[in-house]
Amino acid sequence: MGRIDDEEKKSEKRIPPDRLSTITKPPPRVIPPRDADEERRMKEGHIEDNNEDISYFNFPLLYWSGTFGMISLICMCIAIGGSLYTDYVPTPRQLKRGFIARYGTSVYLCNSTVNFAADGLPSLLNLFELNVSGNVFFRVAVVLPMTVRIFQAYVVRNLVLLSSTDNVSMAIRLLADLMPTLMILETASLALFSIITTHFDYEDVNRYCKLVFCISACVNMLATSIVTFGHLKESAKQIDAISLLIKLFSAAIFCYVAPQYFHRHQVAIRFPVCHSHLPRTVAYMEYACVASYLFFHLSQWLDIRHMNFLVYPRTCSGECEPLDPKNFEKGAKYEYCRSWEYRQRQLLGLPVLTL
Repeated sequence: MGRIDDEEKKSEKRIPPDRLSTITKPPPRVIPPRDADEERRMKEGHIEDNNEDISYFNFPLLYWSGTFGMISLICMCIAIGGSLYTDYVPTPRQLKRGFIARYGTSVYLCNSTVNFAADGLPSLLNLFELNVSGNVFFRVAVVLPMTVRIFQAYVVRNLVLLSSTDNVSMAIRLLADLMPTLMILETASLALFSIITTHFDYEDVNRYCKLVFCISACVNMLATSIVTFGHLKESAKQIDAISLLIKLFSAAIFCYVAPQYFHRHQVAIRFPVCHSHLPRTVAYMEYACVASYLFFHLSQWLDIRHMNFLVYPRTCSGECEPLDPKNFEKGAKYEYCRSWEYRQRQLLGLPVLTL
């Protein structure tokens, strides 16, 4: 009897299995990272919410790029039209004897033994070199969209690298990372030779900027075309194929014609530029360069048609920007705003507020 009573007392003190599991296993808790590597490992698999519902600005990137692009095109048309309106074409006798030329308020004597061909056509770069109104609007058309074009290069780069389901090859990744740098060189050199003239500024700087522009533009076009071609398998839409065909066709024309044109242009500007006309073949080469360059970069509007520009209280790194303190109170949207903490709560099954 005594033994049975002891067993009954032990059974009364025995803890139920469900309670035993809660006592022996400590509750899961969030562990702060000890270093940057551990924090990076904790963030793996975390998908950042873009918080569209609280964004301050949310509009398609195409609107922003298209607005600056249209302003640039309008300024370019005004530059060409204004230059043609004020352009003065001297006679062969005036070229040899010299004539008084005007550039804005400046007056200078110009003479040259280089006659223009009878079937010559006006050169756009020479028009902007000789006519101050055209040069001013050309500068606006080039400089105004610089930051938008550089930002757009970063957008296309991230679009290609982040939206690829398969591992991106090293060659495609290298070219994609190179695109923003090439765009910076291209736009900077284009802006510089639009501002620095051969008549009143530095002829050598103007020449070198044109060479840098030609090289960087060719390499940038080829790199962008290859990256877009490698990304085409991610989207089977016909409009993306059309965008790629425009890029390939425009890049082929520009890369073939631009080196020949700029070589002849560099030789021509070594002499005094007293008229805007070039031989018909060289003028056609210049027109082909301008048209192919224009169509190539306009085709990128098709690539960013679904991209939106957002401004919201969370930074791209996954950390919170404390703009409104009430959002970070207990139970608010950003109570667990740190991505490593947010991810741990997801994996451990701890309560997480869905943003």
